[in-house]
Amino acid sequence: MTNLTSKAQTARDALAVTTALIAIFALCGSASGAFYVNCESCHPAPQNGMALVNFQTTTNLGAGLRKVFRVSPGQTAIIQLKVTNNYGGSYALNINNLDAGGVNNSGDHLAYTADPAWTHYFPGTTTNFFMAGCASTSPNVWTFNLGVKSNTPADFYTINSKMAGNYSTNMWSQQESFYIQVVAATPQAPILQTPQRSGNSFSVQVATTSGFTYYLDYTTNLSTPTWNTAAQAPGNGTIKTLTDSTASNSWRFYHAHVQ
Repeated sequence: MTNLTSKAQTARDALAVTTALIAIFALCGSASGAFYVNCESCHPAPQNGMALVNFQTTTNLGAGLRKVFRVSPGQTAIIQLKVTNNYGGSYALNINNLDAGGVNNSGDHLAYTADPAWTHYFPGTTTNFFMAGCASTSPNVWTFNLGVKSNTPADFYTINSKMAGNYSTNMWSQQESFYIQVVAATPQAPILQTPQRSGNSFSVQVATTSGFTYYLDYTTNLSTPTWNTAAQAPGNGTIKTLTDSTASNSWRFYHAHVQ
């Protein structure tokens, strides 16, 4: 009798976990990978339940300010997601969009090894994703180790992170996109070329390297300089123009840096 009771309890526990998993990612009877990866389809209530941590910097490449995880080819990017609130219920997380093209060159793609601790869904499709959970403890830090292979081109790659959960009848979700910046060997310091001024606009050109961002900085005082960023542009191996459209001072001193 004891064994039968234990087996029945195990079966109920397994069914409960399966049911929770279905609820968390709101499968709603669909078998589409695109549906699975879009947590907000059935978790429409926006909630702030997670935060990306352990990133190296932030940048705006045209889609708003995003966090950046830097990694060299052949190394591992350690992506950490801190659960700040599970709202008293169960939740799960996913990482997706790893197979999209680069920001600077859509023909660039990540060659990677995903964290084996995360479950891979819909491999070989454009909507494949990696999931951790279900869980119910908070706060907690989840780590996704992304091995970047040595043949990955230097570029920025847009990755999406999602968290979805439920408590009572509230089905909630959160999404945050970030960049994996694959960096090649350190580029040469940028040299300002062909400076031009027209009215309150000042521009220069710099030679760029893919996978890096170039910044034009200015100060009005070289004795105790405070450098301010006037413009930035992602490198793609071509000559880029950096323009300060607010050059209204009597004089400004400029330099460029790359990171």
